[in-house]
Amino acid sequence: MPKNKKYPSWEELTFANNFLFCKIMESEPELCRQVLEMLLHIKISKLKKPEAERTMQETLDSKSVRFDVYTSDAKRIFDIEIQTTSNKNLPKRARYYQSIIDLDNLSKGAKYSKLKDSYVIFLCLEPPFRKSKPVYFFENLCRDNPEIKLNDRAFKVFFNAKEYANMESDEEKSFFRFLAGQKADSELTKSLEKKVRFAKKNMKWRKQYMTWQQTIDEEKEISYEEGRAEGKSEKAIESAENFLKMGVNTPEQISQAIGLPLEQVLQIKEKLSVKA
Repeated sequence: MPKNKKYPSWEELTFANNFLFCKIMESEPELCRQVLEMLLHIKISKLKKPEAERTMQETLDSKSVRFDVYTSDAKRIFDIEIQTTSNKNLPKRARYYQSIIDLDNLSKGAKYSKLKDSYVIFLCLEPPFRKSKPVYFFENLCRDNPEIKLNDRAFKVFFNAKEYANMESDEEKSFFRFLAGQKADSELTKSLEKKVRFAKKNMKWRKQYMTWQQTIDEEKEISYEEGRAEGKSEKAIESAENFLKMGVNTPEQISQAIGLPLEQVLQIKEKLSVKA
């Protein structure tokens, strides 16, 4: 069983903490708007109230997605993810997130032209790729002629907080310097710092943080157990295939020996016969 991660205490939390980041962005739409404008170099006239940890799922048996901060304006949808730990599988996560956004955005029977622009944004405390660029902005281009854009209006943006000194604007430098744990030194970061101090006095949020820690640990434990079960199942299937190929046991004996249902062993036998 994996060891539960030691989380920082409520008093130690900074704006870069996933829980506090989501809470502040959700409760402060104006600050969220300012952050988006600064990150994407765009203007937003009116932003829909941000939703923290919004969960979406295509079907009951498909993988669900929990967006850190989800919001939109009249023509665009924004998902902001604060990435404080491993950057494993970020590209495919971004791809899946964007697909779920599109499915949720387009109602049945609607025209494709009604799809809003979508931005999946990762704020990474560690380098997201094996390079030292401060920002990676992706959109679909023609491989043979990059000047030709697909223009599907789906964007994925990865920010590398470690490279805050090389950000484009002073405001971005200040924001990512603050995200990396340095002193607030701009109007925006000072406002965020003030909200962090105010949040520390919110006893309701403090209690929710304790529950959040427990929930995260439980989810990790479930994933670990599911992974173990999947590994055991794969090993049992491999053993069944080996026994069947050798022909030294009957399907009934194999089923009893390795714990696979007889029906599954027979299915494996049938597949091996087809391949042969």
